[in-house]
Amino acid sequence: FALSALHHPTNSIPQDVWCAYPATTNGNEHAHRNVNRDGVNLTLLGGSMRGRAFGDRMAQSIDVC
Repeated sequence: FALSALHHPTNSIPQDVWCAYPATTNGNEHAHRNVNRDGVNLTLLGGSMRGRAFGDRMAQSIDVC
């Protein structure tokens, strides 16, 4: 499992898809930082509402229909 996740010839992911993704997780870490800026230690309802608002803002920023 781990080898196929790191080494393209051992998995079944098409070459164009494999090359389309970045080699680092910096984008994922940046996304965590952005979400945490909206608030931490929230109630379940408060977190859900903030998460929804965050998702709406992100969708607008990338012009998702």
